[in-house]
Amino acid sequence: MAYTLYLDRPETFECEIQVKNASLKNSMARLVVESVDGVNFVFNGKIEGEKCIVPIRRLKGLLDENSKGNMHLEVIVEDTYFQPWKSDFIVEEHTSVKVKMNESKQITNKPIVNVKVPKTKNKTSIALQEILTVCKKFNINKSNIKSRKQDFFQIVKEYFKLAPEFRNQKFIILEGLKNFLK
Repeated sequence: MAYTLYLDRPETFECEIQVKNASLKNSMARLVVESVDGVNFVFNGKIEGEKCIVPIRRLKGLLDENSKGNMHLEVIVEDTYFQPWKSDFIVEEHTSVKVKMNESKQITNKPIVNVKVPKTKNKTSIALQEILTVCKKFNINKSNIKSRKQDFFQIVKEYFKLAPEFRNQKFIILEGLKNFLK
């Protein structure tokens, strides 16, 4: 089974070290990562008691996702070199979001009609005004917003639930509210 290294977060390689007939005092440890693409890294660590600890920085920009290779632990005890552990590795993202689009393409012979309706008032400004009016009814304003934050968020949440036509403009409206509250 391959050891997993992460692109988007630092991690710590830890293992127990047992040495026979030698002292771990002044010993050294390092983890060598060798990718099949010819990119190699060395991460220096330390040995504390019987525990080997090697911090591994995040690898984003250094290796690609699904990069593979070999890695091994090197330990030097009393001027003697040991390679007590080795493994294959694979690089993954710890946290990721993937989107798969499922487009349905419908072929119709129906004519397409476009209609333009003149705008009377910007929908975003209507939504902002309505939310601020509700806030005013509940006595929420710039000066007390910090203490009434939970009530404010409940009003905004309910507004988008009751006015679904504004959901696609949610981020623009929230940005406008943020500017109002500054």
